[in-house]
Amino acid sequence: MSAGASLNGVSDRLDWQLMLPLFAIVALYAAGVGAVLPVLPFYLRAMGASPLIFGLVLATEAISQSAASPLLGQLSDRFGRKRVLLASQFVAVASLLLLAVAQSIFIVMLARFLFGLTAGNFSAAIAYAADKSTVATRRQAIGIVNAGLGLGAIVGAGLSSILSEISLTTPIYLALALSISGIIVTTFWLKGDTVVRPSAGEPDPAKVSLWAITASPVVRILLIVMLCHFLAFGMYTSQLPLFLADKFVWNGHALGAREFSYVIAADGAINVVVQLFLIRWFGRVFSEHQLIILIFALICTGVISAGVANSVPVLAFAVLCISTGDALAKPTYLAALSLHIPPGRHGAAMGAGQALAAVMDIASPVFAGFILGWGLYGVWIGTVVAIAIIGAIVAATLLPRHASQASQPG
Repeated sequence: MSAGASLNGVSDRLDWQLMLPLFAIVALYAAGVGAVLPVLPFYLRAMGASPLIFGLVLATEAISQSAASPLLGQLSDRFGRKRVLLASQFVAVASLLLLAVAQSIFIVMLARFLFGLTAGNFSAAIAYAADKSTVATRRQAIGIVNAGLGLGAIVGAGLSSILSEISLTTPIYLALALSISGIIVTTFWLKGDTVVRPSAGEPDPAKVSLWAITASPVVRILLIVMLCHFLAFGMYTSQLPLFLADKFVWNGHALGAREFSYVIAADGAINVVVQLFLIRWFGRVFSEHQLIILIFALICTGVISAGVANSVPVLAFAVLCISTGDALAKPTYLAALSLHIPPGRHGAAMGAGQALAAVMDIASPVFAGFILGWGLYGVWIGTVVAIAIIGAIVAATLLPRHASQASQPG
């Protein structure tokens, strides 16, 4: 077999005809999310909701997301990525329509619970990318999917800032239109979807439990590393606006919503650049083992820099470090996971990774908020750095180096 072909007959050169529709699908989904999130707090406030109620709405969405991600990932293994993507997109349309016409907080909570269920479509998209790439191109393929998230979030938030001047429901109807567009792209342009069938003598992938997959020591170590990353990153991002508003001065005044939007835009732009243009270079220079350690080093450097930032350039450096580390993280972790599971279980494994991230989205803001509730900013920064250091130590000491090298181009 030549070096340019995989066992599945897939070229080592990434197939952009397959990846571009997938990129568009994820970008449309993320744009819908980006359009709704900026107006959701004010939408709820107009109904008389308190900040606590808003937090409960977000937690409800995260809970349904954590439950749906592994389930839909497994279903995509059994029935195909395209079918699960379409099912998730139709649920997203229903949830956004319900949100747009909601007249009570309960209906909003129900709508967001339903929308949380659609997060499994990202698991299916990642699994599709893993299916349609080789070991040499897998990190790049997953990076393209994540870049779609970054680009979509920037576009959606930008359009929301304009359309919210018309009414708070206008961005929601925009998200609805984007979801319908995603259905069209999935139906007519997403090609090559397959359901993995077991060959003679192999167990049926649908009957291989997720528990059996995570019984692998390497997979367990990778999940611990991912937990450290998601917890540290979630603690940082969830409380960064409050920290900067209290401690950072932007051109002579306290940092506000407008200035923080620049930080969000910069984060999105860095994610897109890294995942579309730089991640393949990182994969050539570093082994996966080294890359995971680099990710945690970047997060530690960025968090410490943000903690001592007293000027825009220092804050920009902090954002560059943290955003670069996070942009490298998911493609690296998920590509590493894919090396240690059967191809027919990619969806289940990617779903498990998404569920882990969703659970941390519930826990990390509460943990960080408890610390900052006492005004312990130094403890907050120290805790985030300590968790990141633990993740780096686990990766450096327990993750097999030969498994990392296996993912590199030959």
